Amino acid sequence: MAGLTIEFAGLEELRKAIEELSSDAEIKKVNREIFRRCVEITHPRMKAKIPKSSDNSKSGKKGYRPPGHATDNIPQKITANYGEVGWVLLGDAENWFYMKFVEWGTTKQHPKDFIFNVREECDADYSRIAEEEYQKLLNAKMGG
Repeated sequence: MAGLTIEFAGLEELRKAIEELSSDAEIKKVNREIFRRCVEITHPRMKAKIPKSSDNSKSGKKGYRPPGHATDNIPQKITANYGEVGWVLLGDAENWFYMKFVEWGTTKQHPKDFIFNVREECDADYSRIAEEEYQKLLNAKMGG
C-alpha cells in the first residue's frame, strides 16, 4: 500500500466534454496540473499531522536510521495519472518503514491515521481543483 494516492472519480460529464474537444497531450497537461495542485495542498496538511519526536536518533532500526524526521522527508510524486504523498507502508526495505506503525498503531501505541485523516480532510479540495482545471480547459476550448 502506498501513501496517499490522489485519483479522481466523478466529474464524468465535464471529462467527456473535454475529451471530445482536447488532444491527449492537453488532457495530460491539465491532469498533471490538477495533481500538482492537489499534492501542494496535501503535503503541508500531512506534515502537520505526523507526530515529530524531539530526537530522531532512535527512530527506525540500527543501520536503517533515517536522515532527519519523517515530517521533513515526506515523498511526493506527480504524474498525469495520479499524485502521491507519503510512503510505501507495506515494505521494510526503506528507511521510513516504521511509518506504518505510526499510521496503523502497535500493541503499545494507538494508530495516528494521518494518511486516512489527510485524505478525508482534502477530498473536497481535490474535487474542487479538478473541476476548476477542467473548466478552465473547457472554457479555453469553447472560446469563453
